[in-house]
Amino acid sequence: MSEYNVVDPPSGNNEVPIGTRKEPVNASDKQPRPRKKYAKRAPIWQHFLQKDEESESEGWKRFCFNIFPLYKPVSKRTCSGDIVALYLEENAALKHLFNVEKQRVSFTTDIWTSSTTSCNYMVITAHWIDVQWKMQKRILSFKVVTDHKGETIAGQLLDCLDEWGIDKIFSVTVDNAKNNDKALENFKDRTRLRGGESLVCDGEFLHMHCCAHILNLIVGDGFKKANYSIVSIRNEVKHVRSSFSRLRSFSMRCETGRVCRGSLPLDVNTRWNSTYLMLSSALKLRVAFERMVVEDKLYCDYFEEVDEKTKAKRFGPPTSSDWDEAVSLVKFLKVFYKSTLAFSASKTVTSTLCYKEIVDIERNLNYMCTSLVEDIKMQAYVMRDKFEKYWNGLNNMNSLVIVGSVFDPRNKMCFASLCFDQLYGKGSKRGKDVHAPVVSAMESLYEYYTSRLSQPIDITVPTTSVPIVITDISDDDDGEMMDSLYSQLVDVRRNEVGCSELQIYLSEKTEVRVENALGLPYDVLSWWRCNSSKFPILSELARVILGIQVSSMASESAFSTSGRVLDSYRSSLTPYMVEVLICTQQWLRCSYKSEAQVTSLVQMLEEIDFLESLGKFN
Repeated sequence: MSEYNVVDPPSGNNEVPIGTRKEPVNASDKQPRPRKKYAKRAPIWQHFLQKDEESESEGWKRFCFNIFPLYKPVSKRTCSGDIVALYLEENAALKHLFNVEKQRVSFTTDIWTSSTTSCNYMVITAHWIDVQWKMQKRILSFKVVTDHKGETIAGQLLDCLDEWGIDKIFSVTVDNAKNNDKALENFKDRTRLRGGESLVCDGEFLHMHCCAHILNLIVGDGFKKANYSIVSIRNEVKHVRSSFSRLRSFSMRCETGRVCRGSLPLDVNTRWNSTYLMLSSALKLRVAFERMVVEDKLYCDYFEEVDEKTKAKRFGPPTSSDWDEAVSLVKFLKVFYKSTLAFSASKTVTSTLCYKEIVDIERNLNYMCTSLVEDIKMQAYVMRDKFEKYWNGLNNMNSLVIVGSVFDPRNKMCFASLCFDQLYGKGSKRGKDVHAPVVSAMESLYEYYTSRLSQPIDITVPTTSVPIVITDISDDDDGEMMDSLYSQLVDVRRNEVGCSELQIYLSEKTEVRVENALGLPYDVLSWWRCNSSKFPILSELARVILGIQVSSMASESAFSTSGRVLDSYRSSLTPYMVEVLICTQQWLRCSYKSEAQVTSLVQMLEEIDFLESLGKFN
């Protein structure tokens, strides 16, 4: 019997002859299709499957208990309470540290606006070198601010000093916004009222401009209008990265051209350092891109299409002259990229490297202004104008940028003098005009620390041969009174004008620049730790100068973490809880508490056995 039944046609004008229209049998009479069989899963998946008789929460508890037998579910209230308790514990330990060591600290600060909550958060990070000559960094405040005005920023800085009991501050590093200039002027005026030791030299060296932000402005102005070479290379990178088939086709050209494909990153138009990384990676694969022009027709057709954004034909593919211009551009940008990495470091000393990088940038700009490539020459002139706005001598530059390089024992004043001669000419008036304020700044700083750390001792040396009668000699006296008198006399002479520690340090030979056998950078702090007994006053000055951060990247790095905390799933967190999470995370990473070290032979053997068992299991 057929599976179709004959039905009568419907009444109406459009009649259909009988037997020409058929309807399927009722769907319930058909046999259901068998379900698709999935591949066999591991037994571990049984823990993830929810049973019919249990709820979702019960299934989660069962899973956690099976996978982690010691797991105990906790409520949100308990979890937040434990985090706050840990925050308060670390907070008290850090306040005790500030009260005991009485260190003079330097601040970096910045403001960030959350995209999920639209709240403005101001972060304040403290930097100092502890008694063990180790660089320390702590986030002290991550609070909501109502606006970006100077009075608001200054008020937050003062509140941070009061909250943590910090009495001494050396410098504050901020970006180049005008509201920050007003904020630090207000902060300086109100900090003077706290006492004579709150600021050094009446806050003359308080304001430190962020060098990374200045460098970004310099390069950004030069690349506002990207040239044809950059856009054409960017388009071909977009083509290769747009689909898997195109990437596979490009990989085949890399293999035939005998080049390693490696990574081929896309760049962001507003970030020049990403453009540098994109160009440097593309230049290594130039052979493969040139093969794509000859062998891949779809690659050539891509540049004949109209771009959706520009509504014009796409630039490219790059010609041989475009690749040559990219080579010159990468060499030009390499100096800026290297300087950005040096400025952005927050866990190492950056004040000793800052002026070297500035001089390298200025010399390269002067050289590129004479380039034969017209685009690069025009860009160099634009960057040169912006450079002179911020780093033209000491007009807008904090003199600590140059003083910091002097406190590198490999440089001292010889390196700064060489830079002045190379930039302004040997013996030129402009070089002398820059040299004099640097020396004056070092002398004023040294005099400030000398007046507060040294204690003048009045030692009267007898001019006659009358013997000194000493009475009341205790039994516990070791009889070394002449040694103590001589030590006091040496301290007095060391504080004389002609024999100051600063002059002794500058007159001695510089340390030899020898590359570390392990490839590690030179440790300036270790040298000062070893020579702190030789220069007791100067070493205290070096401690605060080397602790300065030349960029505010240390504070900006907290915003990358806060973006993961204040995402769309946690937008209801209170400002206090956000600060607790951000600060506690950073404090635990930099905590003084050290974990127990494996010292005994038994523990070492147990660890070896454990690693071997893992290898057998794998």
